[in-house]
Amino acid sequence: MKISSGIKYILLLLPFVLYITSCTTVKDTRSPITQFLTKRGYSFPSSPKENSTPGKASQWPDTLYYNTVYKSKLLGSVTLPFLTSNIEIAGGIPGGKYTVLPTVSIGAGYTWFSGDFIFNENDKITVDPKVFFGLAASTGLSNGLDLKSGGLFASGFIGVSTFNLVFGYDIINHSPALGIGTRIDFFTISQKFLHVLGKVHEQRRHKSIARPIRDE
Repeated sequence: MKISSGIKYILLLLPFVLYITSCTTVKDTRSPITQFLTKRGYSFPSSPKENSTPGKASQWPDTLYYNTVYKSKLLGSVTLPFLTSNIEIAGGIPGGKYTVLPTVSIGAGYTWFSGDFIFNENDKITVDPKVFFGLAASTGLSNGLDLKSGGLFASGFIGVSTFNLVFGYDIINHSPALGIGTRIDFFTISQKFLHVLGKVHEQRRHKSIARPIRDE
């Protein structure tokens, strides 16, 4: 059986493509904290190569240490907000009609928060969050699984722990709304989702026995 020239070309090219792919997808075997810092622009003192991410190297101290409390301007994470109850204000503020609606609503958003963090020698990052605030869009059901009653919300939120006071606008029902909800911040699932915003500094000076974080 004759093989067409096109198929011959593909068969010859396939091993080369597989080889190139394997070369470009080499698994990073360094520690999770090392990978975390590299992606966020930190230049390790022991590394011969300077990190080329513009404006990122100056964000970090020259040397980072394990078991040391660090603080930045803000921390951030993608979040999954849930709205559990909603106060719809028909007619606007002031003078509108206030209606309390049980709501099952879920969406997507981003949260910023203040707090500090520690790089632990077990390759985990401990985060101590304080006050949260953020933006989200969500949709849901209420009043007998009615989407119109449930609404489509563009909102902001502020809170502590996982509980939020939500304020925004219901795009479907054309009315301002207030609500109480909760959320899942993705950094609590994986430290890869933790974003460090602003210059980082030691909250308290590192101890003399603290081990420097190395590129390993």
